[in-house]
Amino acid sequence: MITDNSSDIVLESINDKVEFEITLEDYQTLPEVLMQLLEHAKPYQYLQSAPNELKHVRQLLKTVTERFCGPNDDGIAFQLHKSLNTIYDYQINSFANSSQYDPILMEIMLELESAWISFEKSRTPKEEMPTDAREFTKWLKSYALKHPSSQHDIFKYLADECTQEEMTYFFSQEVTIDPRFDDLIALMQVGIDKPEVKMELASNFWDEMGNGKPDEVHTKLFSNLYDEIDVFKDGEGFLDVLDRASWQALACGNTLLYSVLHRKHLNIGLGALGTVEIISPYRFSHLTRGFKRLGVSDKASVYHQTHIAIDAIHGNGWLNNAIKPIVAETPQAREEIFFGSMLRMNTSADYCEHIEKHFSNNQD
Repeated sequence: MITDNSSDIVLESINDKVEFEITLEDYQTLPEVLMQLLEHAKPYQYLQSAPNELKHVRQLLKTVTERFCGPNDDGIAFQLHKSLNTIYDYQINSFANSSQYDPILMEIMLELESAWISFEKSRTPKEEMPTDAREFTKWLKSYALKHPSSQHDIFKYLADECTQEEMTYFFSQEVTIDPRFDDLIALMQVGIDKPEVKMELASNFWDEMGNGKPDEVHTKLFSNLYDEIDVFKDGEGFLDVLDRASWQALACGNTLLYSVLHRKHLNIGLGALGTVEIISPYRFSHLTRGFKRLGVSDKASVYHQTHIAIDAIHGNGWLNNAIKPIVAETPQAREEIFFGSMLRMNTSADYCEHIEKHFSNNQD
């Protein structure tokens, strides 16, 4: 009995020792460290008692923020956007007893955002914009539709040439935006006091919610598509697919989350989400052509079929009923709205280039 008990004590000691020795310092990338940090109920409090681990976290953060240069370093770009997306998702999906605004998470988020947005502003052109609100909205729509990513060649390829596997890969990357658009619009409405602006966003949100019909809620419609074209594997859901997203796809999702999670970015959000609506009809018309060619059912493709026309209406409504009133009241809002639009278009350009390169590499 004594020997057996001694063995148990030895085994417990070994297990305790192994658990104790696995620290954040054993993880060499910021996204890995963040995932481990979120296992703790109070990350900041935990790190106060582990100064070496806190130093390690901040060194990784410093490396990512100092080296980030957009598409010129895929590894660093992935670390930045994966880390930001992890924190943003935690903001949306955290519930009771979570440390949503934990100081260390906020520190990491703000440092990453600063490095990213500084780069994005450096590639946003300086333009002379119309001062009249109505003329500005017309100019903004025209500018977005002329952007290289608006009618990128990848959509013609998806319409006329891609394989089933390539279409599946494409939608595995779309997971950063489409399935969560209802949440984005819901967050966008908070605090808006202009009735015409809020009504436009509410109308868009109600459409996302299937106009009150549970089977037509857009997340449900996307699930139908993802099931049929095998994006979901072995009982996966949207969050599982998100783990396979490229940094370019994560950047597209981060653009919209950055816009709506911070109330001070309302104007950026108006530009970013409004541009999504403006460019969607062209893209959706090509995707539905690809669906038909590949034999995708009407049940799986109904969202994209119906939204060729619906998003054209939403795009114009967003411009006339949301952006125009804001600009009429506050002309200086044009700068942020334009930046939001370009933030969406430039990250989308990176994304389209990634998809095209991925397909090309797999064909070689």
